[in-house]
Amino acid sequence: MVMKGSHQIFPTSVVGSLPRPEWLMDGISKFERGELAEEQLKQYYDEAVILAIKQQEMTGVDEVSDGEQRRFSFLAFVAERIPSFKMIPASELMNEDAARYAEKMNLPVSIISNPVIVGPIKRTAPLVADEVKFAMKHTQKPVMAPIIGPFTLLINSWNKAKSSRYYKTPEDAFLDLTRLLREEVLALRDAGASFVQLDEPAIGNFVDFRYTKWLLALNGWKVNDVKELHRVSAELINMTVKGVTGIKVGVHICRGNWPADEEHLSHGGYENMIEEIIDLKVDRLVLEYATKRAGTYDVFKEHPWHGEIGLGVIDVKNPQVESQEEIVDRVEEASKVFGSETITLNPDCGFASGRPWPVVTRQIAYRKLSAQTEAAKILRRKHN
Repeated sequence: MVMKGSHQIFPTSVVGSLPRPEWLMDGISKFERGELAEEQLKQYYDEAVILAIKQQEMTGVDEVSDGEQRRFSFLAFVAERIPSFKMIPASELMNEDAARYAEKMNLPVSIISNPVIVGPIKRTAPLVADEVKFAMKHTQKPVMAPIIGPFTLLINSWNKAKSSRYYKTPEDAFLDLTRLLREEVLALRDAGASFVQLDEPAIGNFVDFRYTKWLLALNGWKVNDVKELHRVSAELINMTVKGVTGIKVGVHICRGNWPADEEHLSHGGYENMIEEIIDLKVDRLVLEYATKRAGTYDVFKEHPWHGEIGLGVIDVKNPQVESQEEIVDRVEEASKVFGSETITLNPDCGFASGRPWPVVTRQIAYRKLSAQTEAAKILRRKHN
């Protein structure tokens, strides 16, 4: 991997997803009812991506995404692209233990589907490289590419009842799964992506293990101590990026983004997972810090991170648009720990990690990105 210097301090970026326009949602529903041709739906997707890019450009954000407009969710889309996986509703995999955890978390099981391993894992088609190629035709700005991280993909996709015929244990899938993602990272490099972001909410869930235990129960994993998964998470990410050169790669450690209230989402700082974070062989950490659930910067004073920081300065679940001054204050505080030269401003997470559950409206999402841009301008004037 390479560390590419920015032409200016405090560049701005996105984490990936943006709310889909209503006409796209209507078109998808019509297609599913057999009332819209596949070619017409493709046109809808193309137009939604172009709109997402143009609206990002209007906010002034420096690095754009395609808004993940073509994906059902940040995770489930894998099964839409790769036949090794099949999208199975979580409700079909439920058992008594999993149901108990889901109830405690107010988890919207009815709208969750996982890409379950149902065959030998092979990259038979691009995951997102084609998305980036299309997006680059419609913007002069750098295009970042969010893809699912290996640990989150594995813990969601290896199901004892469905997958053990091909991989007897989760460990047996390590090599093929990380090879799949590494091949995609290299394809994204060749396509011209500016940055590849591995989405790893499963690491963020280490703060209290509620969601982790739900997944383990749902998929029939046998783990003596859930803390064993800390080591596994870093190992899988490092296996994925090993030997990758010529493109910047980072890890986004998400803190939960379904539309439940904050009480039901993970609370706790990055100190609960710092050892595996520091062990990651990536260029950038994309961290959530606008949400109060993420704690303080103190752990990074004791355990310095020497790479780049994608600093979450926008709370995507809060409909209140941040003021420029509020964002500036967040960055100034973080700069004391990470340094001003390392920080990219971005939202905490995507604004619509799944098609059915945008956490704020499209209008609010773009207003928040505009506030982020204006804050970056203030910071550049102050620090230059």
